[in-house]
Amino acid sequence: MERVFVTEGELPTSEIVIGRALVTAQDAASPVLPPSPRRRRVGMLTQPPAAAVAERLAGSLRQTYEVAIRVGPDRDAAKTLGEAEEIYTWLNGLEMTRYDTIVGVGGGAVTDIAGFIGGTYLRGIEVVLVPTTLLGAVDAAIGGKAAVNVEGKNLVGVFRHPTRVIIDLDVLEALPEQLVREGAAEALKTGLIGDPRLVDAYESDGLAAPLEVVVSRSVAVKARIVSDDFTETGVRAHLNYGHTVGHAVETLTGWSHGQSVAVGMVAAGTASERLVGYQDARRQRRIIERLGLPTAAPGLPVDEVLRLMGLDKKRDETGLRMVLLEEIGRPIVRAADSATVLAALAAVGIA
Repeated sequence: MERVFVTEGELPTSEIVIGRALVTAQDAASPVLPPSPRRRRVGMLTQPPAAAVAERLAGSLRQTYEVAIRVGPDRDAAKTLGEAEEIYTWLNGLEMTRYDTIVGVGGGAVTDIAGFIGGTYLRGIEVVLVPTTLLGAVDAAIGGKAAVNVEGKNLVGVFRHPTRVIIDLDVLEALPEQLVREGAAEALKTGLIGDPRLVDAYESDGLAAPLEVVVSRSVAVKARIVSDDFTETGVRAHLNYGHTVGHAVETLTGWSHGQSVAVGMVAAGTASERLVGYQDARRQRRIIERLGLPTAAPGLPVDEVLRLMGLDKKRDETGLRMVLLEEIGRPIVRAADSATVLAALAAVGIA
C-alpha cells in the first residue's frame, strides 16, 4: 500500500491511499475513513455504474456507522446546481452534522459533486473520495478542486481538500477498456507536464502500461503541484494542459472528458510548437493515437468554440491564456494570439 500526501506548507491536508482490496476486502472500513470519535453518520453519493462498489463499502461501514446511499445521475448530469440542491435536502433528512462524513464513490463527476457538497453543506463537512474510474483516480478526486457546471465547465466551485482518497487498483483493473482509455488522457497529461517517464511508458506500452505505474506516477505529479499551489494562483494552472480547447469540445460534442482533453492536447501541442518551439507535438499526437483517443473534432463551429474558450478560468485582462509545453515536463502559461488559436483549432479539424 502506498500513501501520498498533499500538503499546505509543511502540514499534510489530504491523504491518498493506493493499493489493492481497499474497498473490496471484508475489513474495508479500516483504511477508508480516518479516525473520528464524533462521527455517527455517512452520506454516500454514487452513480449507477459504481453502485455495486458503493453497496459493498457501505456494508463494511455499517458495522460502525449509520450509512445512507444516494444513487445520482451519471457524468455531467451529476454536476448541476439542481442536483446539488437535491443532495442538500437529502442530507438534511439524514440529520447530518459537521462531525459526519460524505463519501463519494464513482467517477470524476461523482467525486466533483461530493467535493462541492462537502465544501458548502454546513459551511464544510468532511469528504472522503473513492474514485472508481482511472480518470477520477488520477485527476478529479485529487487536489480539492470541486465544481458544478453553469453554462461553461466547472465555473462554480470550491477549493476544499478531501480528508482521504482511496484508490483501489483492483477496482480500476476491472474497468472496461473504454474507461481506461478515457482516464489515460488525463494520466498522459500529467506525464506531459511533469513526468517524462510516464510519457515513455504510454509510448512503449499504450493502454497496457501497468496501472501501478500509471496511477502512482500520475498521483505523484498532481500531489506535488497541488501542494505547491492549492488555489491555482500559479503552477496549478499547468494541470489544465489541453483543457482550454478540450472543455469547449466536451460541451459541444457530448464526448467524454478524456476524449475531449485528448483533442485539446493536440491543439495545445500545435500552439506550443508555434509560440515556444515545442519539438514533440508530433510525438505527442502519435501517443494519443496509440491510446485510441481522438485527435480531431471536425465540424464544430469555430465561433462557438471560441466563445466557450473565452469562458476559460485562466482568462484575464490580457485575454486568452493557454498552458503550453516548452518541452515534455516543462509547462508554461502564455497569452495566445488569435492566429495561434486559429492554427491550433485547425490542427484538430475546427476551421
